[in-house]
Amino acid sequence: MFEARYLMNILLHKEFILVLPVLLFLIPSSSFADGSGSIAVTLTYTNGDTADYWPVSLKIYQDSSQTPYKEIEAITGNPFNIVSLPIGHQYKIVAYANSMYSSVTYVDLQQPHQDVTIKLPIPGGMRINAFYSDGLTPITNATVYVRDAQLNKTWSHSTTNANGDSLRFWIEPTTSPGDHYIIDIRIGDHLAYSTSPVYLRPGISQEVKVTTNWPPIVNSLVTVTVFNSQSHAVVPSDGKFLVSLFDSTGNKVSDSPVTPRGDAYFSNLKVGDYTFKVTKLDDNSEWATANMTEDGTITAIKIQHEQKTTPVTSPVPPITPPITPPTNNQVPPIPNCNCVAFRLDNVQDYWLDDVQIKMIDSFHSKGAGITVGIIGKAFGNDTKLVNYLKTKTNNLDIAIGGWSFEDYTTLTKDQQSDLLQQSKAKISNMLGVTPTVFIPPYGKINNDTLYASSSNNIKIISGSPLVISPDLAATISIYPANIFSGVIAQNTNQSMLNEKILSSIKDTIHASGYAIVTLNFQYYAQNNGTVKTNVPNMQKIQDLQSLIDNIRDSGYQITTISQMSDLFKPQAQWVTSVYQWSQDKISSTDLLKSMVQHGTIQDTGSNLTTIPSWVKHNAKLHTTGQISDDEFLNAIQYLVKIHAIK
Repeated sequence: MFEARYLMNILLHKEFILVLPVLLFLIPSSSFADGSGSIAVTLTYTNGDTADYWPVSLKIYQDSSQTPYKEIEAITGNPFNIVSLPIGHQYKIVAYANSMYSSVTYVDLQQPHQDVTIKLPIPGGMRINAFYSDGLTPITNATVYVRDAQLNKTWSHSTTNANGDSLRFWIEPTTSPGDHYIIDIRIGDHLAYSTSPVYLRPGISQEVKVTTNWPPIVNSLVTVTVFNSQSHAVVPSDGKFLVSLFDSTGNKVSDSPVTPRGDAYFSNLKVGDYTFKVTKLDDNSEWATANMTEDGTITAIKIQHEQKTTPVTSPVPPITPPITPPTNNQVPPIPNCNCVAFRLDNVQDYWLDDVQIKMIDSFHSKGAGITVGIIGKAFGNDTKLVNYLKTKTNNLDIAIGGWSFEDYTTLTKDQQSDLLQQSKAKISNMLGVTPTVFIPPYGKINNDTLYASSSNNIKIISGSPLVISPDLAATISIYPANIFSGVIAQNTNQSMLNEKILSSIKDTIHASGYAIVTLNFQYYAQNNGTVKTNVPNMQKIQDLQSLIDNIRDSGYQITTISQMSDLFKPQAQWVTSVYQWSQDKISSTDLLKSMVQHGTIQDTGSNLTTIPSWVKHNAKLHTTGQISDDEFLNAIQYLVKIHAIK
């Protein structure tokens, strides 16, 4: 449409007829093959500083339409490239931060790519001062949440200090009529107080005092009545009893003996969650327990004797070694590949392609692998980028980064599968490789994503964590990115960036067994003072190469996401069988047969069919990682040896 209109305009003006062949030659036909372009949005604050991008979402309107042509829930870098926009249209781009309206800009897109700057208001600083109903007594150790009134999304939270103060939250100011925040103050799991509207001015530190309706001290007497199993208040013939009161952290607050009428008394309590425990003093046994949330109105509570039955079991010795859930000093082992993978997201045509190429070259020159996520619809026309990637496919891990950067969780399973198929086919056709890794836009996935990926032979998803059902566990893995270098760089001195990333890698490998570091190519481009230019920042490129060396010097292996799963110890078949048995999906006979077939337990020559029922509890602990493979196997082998399993 645009090309036809452009040529007609030339033909209507005689003075341009002579240069028509030249103009036709200059039109990059490959760029207009699908009639789509992109807009690179750079976010700055009104004072010229680069803006944080993590709380920003965009709505893009085409021409005069009142319905968004495209919505981007969370941008992933600054600048951020809006792809798959038809050329020859005007676009209105509205920016929101913390769900608050921030700014708007207009673009007349008449070429394959265009840059634009959006100026956001400077964030305001909000600190919450939480008080009890007297307005003088501060609330300590409460949790303060700040959420927006538009989407009901929580943006910040912290606990209050001894003065009742939260941390200071630097978030988007409320510049549009109707925009405001809601403050929630929570004590424990069940007590909450909310206040609104709360407004925030740009660039100013504000104190927001919140006076709740909770009294500093509950002066009313709380009467606890203890009942026996016949629902009668206990009397001296039932025995002697003591009621102990514990706060939400498990600390004992006070004790009260039970009177001959079955009552115990407590007073001068703070609001919050409590647990009552009744002890029968005659044999020091636990008689009953009950929970209470004191909000200033509770004056009486009844506790019924708990009838406890002792399970009947055969006289089998306990499992050796004893299996107990982990404590602070006993943490189940985490599978560890001792490896780091780098992920370059949003690879696409024309936009900073020289920078993209230079970053990939940094890894190639070091003999290190890197995973690149390609946006399918926005890739294929930039011959420079395509030809470069073709020459490096032996050292690259090519991944699908979405078709047009859509939120897959808003799509059906079939729609997700179709988009994955399109992206896979296009990448395979352009580069001659078949991707098996999917990097979902915004990191968002659901169960349909797992099945859609499996049907397209996608082996690994590098997105948000999600429990994989047993029927897919053997075919697909999820490795979320856990180090976001762009976020670290926002508030880190350049000279300290490598040190901070390396420290994060060490902590992450210790906690998760692996590290995936995301890279934003926008960060490695030179800035002309207004927008990013397609010229690599060589100092930052050299820092990236130094980081690769530092990681190797620290003893970690640099790998790609598709190779990562091979570095972990593969999960044995018997592990799946134990999980299925713990969920009552297979019988004890099937479990034992599987474990014998895979050499997990020794074949005794007789058919093993029976497992004590209480072992299922330990199987559930194993499936949740609370006891290790070796502990569980040693216990099973011991039970076979003493013929408890027979």
